[in-house]
Amino acid sequence: MANYKLLKRLERIIYFIKTAPGISKLELIDKIWDTTDHEVSERTIERDFTTLKTDYGLDIVYDRSLRGYRIDDDAERLGTFFKFAELSSLADLYEAGLKDYKTFQKWVIPDDSSAFKGLHNMQKILQGITLSQKLSFTKVNYYQNSRTVYTVTPLRLKEYLNRWYLIAVPDSLEEIRTFGLDRIENLQVLPEKAKLIKDGEKQLHQFLDVIGLNYNETDKVEKVVLQAQNKQIKYLRSLPLHHSQTCVEGENGWGRVTYELKPNYEFETQILKLGAMVVVEKPLWFRERIAGHIKGMNELYT
Repeated sequence: MANYKLLKRLERIIYFIKTAPGISKLELIDKIWDTTDHEVSERTIERDFTTLKTDYGLDIVYDRSLRGYRIDDDAERLGTFFKFAELSSLADLYEAGLKDYKTFQKWVIPDDSSAFKGLHNMQKILQGITLSQKLSFTKVNYYQNSRTVYTVTPLRLKEYLNRWYLIAVPDSLEEIRTFGLDRIENLQVLPEKAKLIKDGEKQLHQFLDVIGLNYNETDKVEKVVLQAQNKQIKYLRSLPLHHSQTCVEGENGWGRVTYELKPNYEFETQILKLGAMVVVEKPLWFRERIAGHIKGMNELYT
C-alpha cells in the first residue's frame, strides 16, 4: 500500500496527464514540483509509472503522435483510483495537525450531512467482503415505516451523492440489491461463508451504464444528446455526470454533450438541476419526459 506522500504524487501525475495529453516527462516533473514542493527525478517518474500499472491498473504510455504521454482511459479504474486518493487525503490532514474538533471547525466547512449515520458499519462490511462471509442486519424502511431482517452475501461498497451503499445478494435471491448504510442496524459478520453468485461480476457491471443506483429501470443503453451553453460545458468537463460523457463547444455560445447510458431517474434529476443551461435534443421520449417534469413544476407556481 502506497504511503500518502507517494499517493499524492501519483494522483498529480494522473491528473496532469489526463488534463494535458501529450505532456512531456520534463513538463510533468516541473508541474509536480510546482504543486507539491517536492523535487522528483526522471527515474522517480518512471518508477511511479510502474507503480500505477502494477498496483492500480493504470497504464501510462508514450504516444509518438502526441510526442508525450497519455493514459489508457479506463473510466472505472480512474474513478476508483481518484476516490481512493480522496479518502486517503484524510491521512494528510491528520499529519498536518487536524487532530481535534476545534481545529476541524477552523479548517473545514463540511457539507450538511449531520443526519447521516452508518459509517460505523463500514469496518464489518469490509470484513465480510474480504473474508467472503455473510452479513446479517436489520434494514429500516423509512417510507413503509418497517424493519426487515436480511442475511446477505456482500459484494461491494458504492458511494453516491455523499452516501454509502452496500451492494449484496440476499439469501433468498440471486440478484444484487443495494442497502443504504444509514438504514442498516444490528449489523453482524456471520461465520457462514458467502454464497457463489451467478453472473456476479456481470450484475455489478450494470452500474457502469447508469448514474446512481437504479440500473434496472430500462434494459437499453441509449445515446442521449444535450444542447448546452458553452459556459456550462466547462463545468461538465470538470465534473462529468457519467464516464461516457463527451463535450463539444459550439460557435454560437451553445455546444453539444452526449452520453451513452441508461436514462434513469437519477440522470433525470441531474439534467433538471442544470435548469435553462441545457436542452435535451434526443432521444425524443427522454426530451418529452424532461419537458413533462418542467411543465409539472411550472404549474405548481402558477
